Amino acid sequence: MSVKQFEAFLVEQFLADAEAHIKAGFRYQFKSPDSENSVRLYQAMIAHSQSSISASNGIELPFIQLSNCKIVPVIHSEDPAEYQGFTENYISHLRDEVAGQSGYLKGCALVVIHNSLLDTLINSAEDLAQFGQVWSPSKIKAAMKGLIDQQDKGRDVSNCLLDDQFDAILEDGATMFGFESLYKAVEDGDLRFNELGMFEDPLVAEMSGNSKQIKKRLEDNRVLYEELSFEVEHFGDQLQDRLKSFGEKFINENFSETDAWKDVEFEAFLQEKKRNAQQQLVLEEEQASEGMTITARNRSETKAGMRDRHLIIELDEGINDFELKLIFQGASNLDKNQFKIQPSKALGNKEVISTLNGFKTTRASLKGTYNNEPLFFNLALKRENKSEVYNFRCLVIRKGEFYIEPIKNIFLIEPTPAKQRLTLNMEANQLQIQAEEGAVCALTDAKQVVNVAEYSVVDFEALANEADEIDFAVKSGDNQLKFNVEGAVATDSLSLPLLLNRGRYHKLFKDEYNGEFYSQKGKVGIDNSEFVVPGVRLKLLRWEEAFINDKVVSISDCDTIKLDEVQAIDDAMHSSYVELYDYLEQRRSTPSLASWGDDFTTLVQNVVDASLAYFEAIPTGSMLTKEQKVALQIGLVKSEGEEYYSPFHPLILAYYLNLRKVIRQDESFASLPDVTFERLSPKGLLPYVYHPQHEFSYNQQVKENAFWIKSVPQEKSSLTFVRKLVKEKIDEFQTAFCQLFTGSEKSIIINAVNQDSAEELFMGLVDYIRSHLEQAACIHVNLYDDKLTFNAFDRFAEAASYDELKESLELNRNKKVRELADTIIDILRTRLTYSKFTNEQAEKGGQAYAHISFFRNNGKVDCADIAIEDMTSGIACDGLLTGDASESNSGSYFTGFGLKGIDYQDHPHLMMAKYVGALLKPALKPNTPYNGTNAVALAVSEDFKGLLERSYDSSIWTTIIDPKVTLDFFHSNEDVVLIHYSDQYTSSSSYDAITVTAQRGLFEKVIKQGDGGQINEFNAFNGDWLLKMMTCAPTINKERKGVIGAYKFVTSLVHNSDITWVPLSVAEMIRVSGNIGLKMSDSEFSRNVHGYKKGEISDDVLLVGFKGQDMYLLPVEVKTGSIPDYKKAVKQSKELLRYLSEDLLGNDNLASKLYRGLFMRQVLIQVDKYRLYNVFAPDYFDALLDNKEEWLKGDYSLAKVADYPDGFVVSNLEGAGCLQPEYQMLEGVLKVDLPMGLLPRLVETPLQEVLNGLDIVKLCHVPTEYVLGGKTQAEVLEADCQTDVTSENVHQETADSEIELDTESEDRCFEVEGDQTAPEKDVSVQGAEAVDTFKSQPSGTNLNVLFGHNALTQAPLNWEPTNTAKFMNTNTGIIGTMGTGKTQFTKSVITQLYRNRADNVNGAPIGMLIFDYKSDYVDDKFQQATVGKKFNLHKLPYNPLSLFGDMPMLPVHTARGFSETMGKAFGLGQKQQLRLRKLVGEAYELAGIRKADPSTWTKPAPTISQVWDLFIETDPDEDSLYAALESLYELEIFEDDNTKCMSLYDLVDGITVVELAGYPSEIQNLVVALTLDLFYSQMQKKGKPEVQGDFRQITKMILVDEADNFMSQNFPSLRKILKEGREYGVGVILSTQDITHFQTGENDYSSYVLTWVIHRVAKIRPQELKAMFGVNEKAEQEKLMETINKLEKHYSLYIDGAKKIVKMRDRAFWELL
Repeated sequence: MSVKQFEAFLVEQFLADAEAHIKAGFRYQFKSPDSENSVRLYQAMIAHSQSSISASNGIELPFIQLSNCKIVPVIHSEDPAEYQGFTENYISHLRDEVAGQSGYLKGCALVVIHNSLLDTLINSAEDLAQFGQVWSPSKIKAAMKGLIDQQDKGRDVSNCLLDDQFDAILEDGATMFGFESLYKAVEDGDLRFNELGMFEDPLVAEMSGNSKQIKKRLEDNRVLYEELSFEVEHFGDQLQDRLKSFGEKFINENFSETDAWKDVEFEAFLQEKKRNAQQQLVLEEEQASEGMTITARNRSETKAGMRDRHLIIELDEGINDFELKLIFQGASNLDKNQFKIQPSKALGNKEVISTLNGFKTTRASLKGTYNNEPLFFNLALKRENKSEVYNFRCLVIRKGEFYIEPIKNIFLIEPTPAKQRLTLNMEANQLQIQAEEGAVCALTDAKQVVNVAEYSVVDFEALANEADEIDFAVKSGDNQLKFNVEGAVATDSLSLPLLLNRGRYHKLFKDEYNGEFYSQKGKVGIDNSEFVVPGVRLKLLRWEEAFINDKVVSISDCDTIKLDEVQAIDDAMHSSYVELYDYLEQRRSTPSLASWGDDFTTLVQNVVDASLAYFEAIPTGSMLTKEQKVALQIGLVKSEGEEYYSPFHPLILAYYLNLRKVIRQDESFASLPDVTFERLSPKGLLPYVYHPQHEFSYNQQVKENAFWIKSVPQEKSSLTFVRKLVKEKIDEFQTAFCQLFTGSEKSIIINAVNQDSAEELFMGLVDYIRSHLEQAACIHVNLYDDKLTFNAFDRFAEAASYDELKESLELNRNKKVRELADTIIDILRTRLTYSKFTNEQAEKGGQAYAHISFFRNNGKVDCADIAIEDMTSGIACDGLLTGDASESNSGSYFTGFGLKGIDYQDHPHLMMAKYVGALLKPALKPNTPYNGTNAVALAVSEDFKGLLERSYDSSIWTTIIDPKVTLDFFHSNEDVVLIHYSDQYTSSSSYDAITVTAQRGLFEKVIKQGDGGQINEFNAFNGDWLLKMMTCAPTINKERKGVIGAYKFVTSLVHNSDITWVPLSVAEMIRVSGNIGLKMSDSEFSRNVHGYKKGEISDDVLLVGFKGQDMYLLPVEVKTGSIPDYKKAVKQSKELLRYLSEDLLGNDNLASKLYRGLFMRQVLIQVDKYRLYNVFAPDYFDALLDNKEEWLKGDYSLAKVADYPDGFVVSNLEGAGCLQPEYQMLEGVLKVDLPMGLLPRLVETPLQEVLNGLDIVKLCHVPTEYVLGGKTQAEVLEADCQTDVTSENVHQETADSEIELDTESEDRCFEVEGDQTAPEKDVSVQGAEAVDTFKSQPSGTNLNVLFGHNALTQAPLNWEPTNTAKFMNTNTGIIGTMGTGKTQFTKSVITQLYRNRADNVNGAPIGMLIFDYKSDYVDDKFQQATVGKKFNLHKLPYNPLSLFGDMPMLPVHTARGFSETMGKAFGLGQKQQLRLRKLVGEAYELAGIRKADPSTWTKPAPTISQVWDLFIETDPDEDSLYAALESLYELEIFEDDNTKCMSLYDLVDGITVVELAGYPSEIQNLVVALTLDLFYSQMQKKGKPEVQGDFRQITKMILVDEADNFMSQNFPSLRKILKEGREYGVGVILSTQDITHFQTGENDYSSYVLTWVIHRVAKIRPQELKAMFGVNEKAEQEKLMETINKLEKHYSLYIDGAKKIVKMRDRAFWELL
């Protein structure tokens, strides 16, 4: 197709607008800096001009004629010869002419296209590009949006690109031509990103729905493109060094030819970046040979800095040969050719490099010789992956020659030939150059040489103030060493504690590797580098140091406990702590800085053992002694109102001791994703503790140092996640109810209940405004609290200075936000309002109406004592993952630490948790006896229900923050629907926010749209969907229903086995297993965390099975709609299985064990929801739950069911592709195709009913091998289980007994029919005499015929011929070869039409005319059932020449029609037809009928015998005309006595059968054709029937049985009746053996037929499928052909007017009797 040019599009926009806005006498201008664009625009304009105006000087001005004025476009050019342009002067002249409205430009408006600065042009004309005008960028953007929205594919991407271009145009101040490249892309439907200054990105073109994601990706694409353009243009020859994130090979491949890089796909760049970011090869350490000392440090703490090593190598006296050994981990493909020495001759080319690759450890070695002078060189390791490139910059010197102690933490080596020096980063202005004290040398000039023999200190203060560079040399003996001093570098910070520093994993378990703490400097020295320790970390380290230096075991403002006091309590404890302190003191280290080598670990073990033994020995049943109370203070810090558990606390030591044992063996620790890593903390071992003043405290991990735990009294706890929650909920609400937020006056009302100081809430609102800026809605907040307090809103209102606000609102964090800070504050000031109330006021007057309420349960939380052993446990993986758990007990909800079902005896940290938990309250609360079992748990009562009810009533959504209750609290309230619950914000195992609504009806409507469904089942399966169902496109809802249907389907196949199955929503799993601050997908299970690109992975359903020690995984990928790409779907399903089993859960390492524990937590949450909503039978999960603690350990293995598919791909298919369930194995995965018609049944029926009542297996004919029952065998999940890739087709053997019975009884019927004697030949009037046995009674509905039942769902399929709304056009095609039950079906339809005639509009009778070619409709049964009349071809009582109608010259038309029909039937030539026409005309004249005189037309018409008589008189030749007339006359087909003839319309008043059997085919066809000719003229005379509302009365039906032969003759009347009959209430049923009969040379009858019933046929061509059923997809066509070929008797495909195809079991005629 030719694409409309952009300028033509612009002119069209202009003209559409001009009609309304452009007036004569007005001047308009458009400024275009680009003359080429101007010319194109001008030419596009004059293309619309029809003629021109003659101006002065013989100039012709083309104009465009509008209804109210003429538009004269002109273009400005100072060089008119160039193109048809005019100078500024001439244009000014035209402008004045137009303004005058008198001369030759009267009635015209002027449009000037120019690039001029001339005021006279600009000021006196309206600018078409200014805001609101037709060519302003915003108007063109809107027009483009219109274009884009018509597209079906890539709409979302184009819209994002459009916004993008629009912003760029505004930024550059460009004109509307900036949209051109995008316009082209949209117009030809082919997005070419390179035209838009971006890389090709087919992946983004496939994305839809999430515009934020798309925008982000496009933005990244554009940025990269611009960045690379810049690099290539300015640094084309240095790309290898400049492009840090691409490998050498990649750069050579893509950047060597000019512009080749522009053709690389964006995804390729991303992959390359990712590849270079994944470092396999990691340096463990450098080792020295005999007589060699190495001092080594990193350039910096960044990843790249850690690969830049600086080494000072000192050689002992007498040793000149040295060997530097490098030990690497993680890759085994090191090659000596990857090493280079720089400068190349540094070692005199005598060096020897060798490498040795081991399984995990790889070694390299460099041997060289020292020549008694300082030797500088760099050993570079070059690898394809940039993140594995190392530099070892070395300086070799003689030991003792230079004093390096003072510089060992601050040096860098510069080995380049030009420099060859040491650079020192230091703040001080003095450097000691030898160990002994001595003279100071003050430098005055640069490059001074200082001799060690004379001086011991160099002072460069004076030089520093004068010179730019401080450089000097130190001379020692014959050698000298150059130094360069630079200011101190801002050092990187160090992540603490060292034990959890994953980057240093390979060094963590060596006793000699420790950090040193320099308390005065506030720095830590490690790896020969010094690190500044900021803020909180420093405070904690100073406390750790105080424990050791002051020899105390507890720090407190008032009563610190000395280490010596412990001796009085317990000897073993005392001595173990003493040893630990001594060890750390000798190394100037602290617990957070020490490596946990074997020695240190043993010391910690001693402390833990001693403490545990002491706690175990405390007797129960009495009060604690003073000593025992002191013992429980060990390791605590209480200072300035804050309380901490320090790393010296026995519980914390016990936890990390256990963790150390686990990670020591296990490298997977080093690569754990952050999310999982953050879960490794002891805080869940002691979640709540008794607090003397505040009743209890929460324990929270200190994020700056995980060895510390902070105890926060309940009063002060703040929930940081509220901020994120508030913003997300407002966004979700706006999307869900977008109708409320269109237009300029949009506002959102929020009720905030019990939010106290509302800090987090306020910051959430700031974030919301920050992300929407001008698009943000106005916000009004009503705050309800117990008493009015000063809060964040008040503080904002009272703050005067912007700077103060920027600080408090965190608007000075990064550059991007800083730029917007003022705008954000202004928007907050203008759009945010608030009111404050007390809860008491609200009790009286109710809460104000709001869109969302944020409700915080501040109900009094009581501190209860609960037996640890009886409390549900939140522990997984043997206590590596800790946490509290919640349970409800008669109206109260308890949350706390429990060990129920856990065998904790072998785990010191769990034992410790039990004792410390039970001892703390007796230790802190006077008069409390110690009973050894109870610990503090939180108890919440239901009293806050009343307050909640108020929120429900006043707002659409209520989000309950930190509900402290379990889901069943909400579920027990019938009117409330949970729409969303999340626990992705915090790591406790309870929910942290639940959103509910009391507007239940709203959601029920949403789910019912389409096909109904169970709110509870949706909610149980996925907590996110209900909310999303309101906001997303219908197709997505259909997909979600598809997923629900599929999981119920698969569950019903496996339900009866001995495995307990839990269906999981994979999307939910990915969403919920996250944690605060993580994108939903970045949770443990998402692939992003594991460094994957989002490839083909199924995210629909995963069935998890439990039996014995094995967990079974069965993935189900679901497709809904059209025929999917099965290969891809199978791949997705297998990928999910592979990913879960190989990458996540299946390995034998720490990471996998943690994932197994977390995964199990996930499954149990799901089980809770199924139980809450009663989805499964009440006791279904009992066995699993009895054993849940075992499963949570994460020690189970993975398995799959033997001899069963590895997974499923379930497709719910619409249309012709699938009319019955089909099953096929593809690469071990079972592909199931279900017709869409089944989905509503599956979705609407509750699961328990599906499992017990709906027999899915039978309903869907599932082959038995796919139904699991009874005992199953397990198979280990192998890493690669693709053994057989053959695909066997499973044919359905429908062994349904009922169907077989039917066919038998039906054959019996046929036998009876066959025995009848041949029907009599004379006119049978028995019909008229027969009593009408079947009195039709109106049923109160419209006319219905039961065609049959849906073969799958057994739903009745009705045909409603009178209903015009259903466009079930009455014309029906019935197709099928012999013996398919076609005639039985047709008879059934006729009989029902007859029986139900009382339901016709006004109960009018229906006349049915049946042309029976095979004597099918003359048997007694049919005649009796329908009280029919039958006629043979003898003296048919109507006259084909009779006249009906009032058309002028009617007899001539009738004669013409008659001769044409005879001609077609007998193949007469033109001359013969003319003769016949004259003959008939003559017969009319003789009968006294004159063609021009209508009054004579009522006389009796001539009969066929009269025409024959006239013909014989002419003494004719015996040609074909003779033969034709003779057969009509001889056989006496039509009555020749006019008195016995009647109107055909009157004749057809009930069932009228014309029996044609036994006659030659041309006679048969002639009779049908002549009868239809007559019928057509009478139909028109009769006029239109009655219409009531959507219902049109049916008057007559015509059935042509076996119509093949007749249709091929192309008689015109058939086509006319098919085409026009509907208007007259006439329908035609055509029954043939083959579809091809509907398309003859001249006519395509199928286009007039809307209802089809297709039985088995021999062949069918794709083009017919396309034309008749609208099936275009090749795959669907093949599927449909196969289905039609395999239809059994009495089965057909029913296609209604909407082209909807259903497989049907016919209602046969004999079933009606």
